[in-house]
Amino acid sequence: MAVQTLYYEFPDGRFGQMETTQADPTAPPGATLLDEEAYAVRLSQWRADQDQDKADVRAAEAAQKKGAYDALIAANFDPAVASTLSGYTPPSEPEETP
Repeated sequence: MAVQTLYYEFPDGRFGQMETTQADPTAPPGATLLDEEAYAVRLSQWRADQDQDKADVRAAEAAQKKGAYDALIAANFDPAVASTLSGYTPPSEPEETP
């Protein structure tokens, strides 16, 4: 028998695919079958959501590090020490041109 790929989605938003050699395959219990195009759109959206979530976490971490650095500087810590303790690396200042 030929291998068929089924694409499906559950009511809670989970989705997936499975390969089968069954003659008359069905989706897992509770799932709705999707066509390949709908699955590709759903997968693309999920990946974009994951990328956005990661970017949001990185931005929050960077803001936290900058806040800690600024607090250490305000407490008169040496900038190198503040950078080490906070994990924040301030941007290098451009050199002045004559």
